[in-house]
Amino acid sequence: MPPYIPPEITDTIISSVALNPYYHGLRPTRSHTLAMCALVCRTWLPRSRARLFEDICIQDQRTYDLLFERVVRSETMSPYLAFAKSLRFHYDEEDRLSLAARLFFVEFAGKLPELRTLEFWNIDLTHQRPSVKWPLLLSQFHSITCLTLWDCQFSSFHDVRRLLTALPLLSTFHIWRLTCPMVSQEMHLQKTPGPRTFWPELQVLYIDDAKNLSRQCMGMFFKWMTVALRGSAVKVLDCMFALPSTASLRETVLAFVGRVWSSVTDLTIQMSDGLPLSGFVALERLSFDLERYQGNWEGVASVLQDVSSRTIRGIMTFGYVATRKSHFNRRTSARNDANCFVFVHDTLEELDRVLSRGPFGSLKKEVVFDVNVLGHEDSEEKLQVHAHTRRCLPKLHKRKILSLYISGQLQRLDVD
Repeated sequence: MPPYIPPEITDTIISSVALNPYYHGLRPTRSHTLAMCALVCRTWLPRSRARLFEDICIQDQRTYDLLFERVVRSETMSPYLAFAKSLRFHYDEEDRLSLAARLFFVEFAGKLPELRTLEFWNIDLTHQRPSVKWPLLLSQFHSITCLTLWDCQFSSFHDVRRLLTALPLLSTFHIWRLTCPMVSQEMHLQKTPGPRTFWPELQVLYIDDAKNLSRQCMGMFFKWMTVALRGSAVKVLDCMFALPSTASLRETVLAFVGRVWSSVTDLTIQMSDGLPLSGFVALERLSFDLERYQGNWEGVASVLQDVSSRTIRGIMTFGYVATRKSHFNRRTSARNDANCFVFVHDTLEELDRVLSRGPFGSLKKEVVFDVNVLGHEDSEEKLQVHAHTRRCLPKLHKRKILSLYISGQLQRLDVD
């Protein structure tokens, strides 16, 4: 038996270090572990470095500058960029990384051949508009399959469009609180994308908080997306924004949803949207955000009655339902009153009636209630929630498909 561990085994061990996600303000323990592995011996160094570069997180301008100066410009280190699969621009509150994000497309063009995930978090791209060569630069990142634009600012929708059309292999697209004011020149631009601008592999689409878009820009965005999504069999659709009140905009958004609803199997919406669910014929999992439901369980049941899919088998999540005691002081927690319900005159049993028949009769997995109990340390209030859930949802409880979470903790409904 050799006196040392074969490199194949150590490489496998190093490759098994968990890829824990980065969180702003927390120490990235994964990179620390891999950095320590790289210092053990010369044999461990190559695999440790390769693993380190798989997931790159840039949180300030200094990190970006060091990465460019010591890696991109280094003959020894630059080959490790070929291992990069994920790159995140996650700004520090004191440094918004706008300059780094703009330079990235120029300085890293052609340097990341295996990059799959690109995320921009709170990046301002309005100070320096991309040049006419920007689409050519973006074409150097054709391997990207997952794009996140989280609270980003663009000079115009035209810039957003150029970014998206340069990434034909997108399979996951997450956009949240996009800001792009409409400029007068765009009113006359062609809104229909060319024949090669759709994403044939796009299966996961998140569009959250579209309220920052102007009415004109929102209309153009959804009209353009409706056409660009032709040929895309979207499976997961997350529409966490309120439907516009304006009739024309509402029709535009509904036309966008109508483009994809026949293929969607996993849907997340706000209960108050009034989005028709009958067109989601392939639906397997339905999630509601009930933040603004205001105790209207009859309204929720009415929305669920519109479900026509016979393939629902997954978890139905009713997220963060807040409760309060009937004698709760309204003056001290006025901001919570709109999201709370009292058990007196509660209509929760309406859900038991709807979810126990029709397309929901074949549910095999869980119906989940995630309840945020005010004063959740009070065990008496927890017991009241337990008893109320069993009393109002007896059929679901009997079928053993009902799960109750209080403040993130799974509860046992079979005991008092």
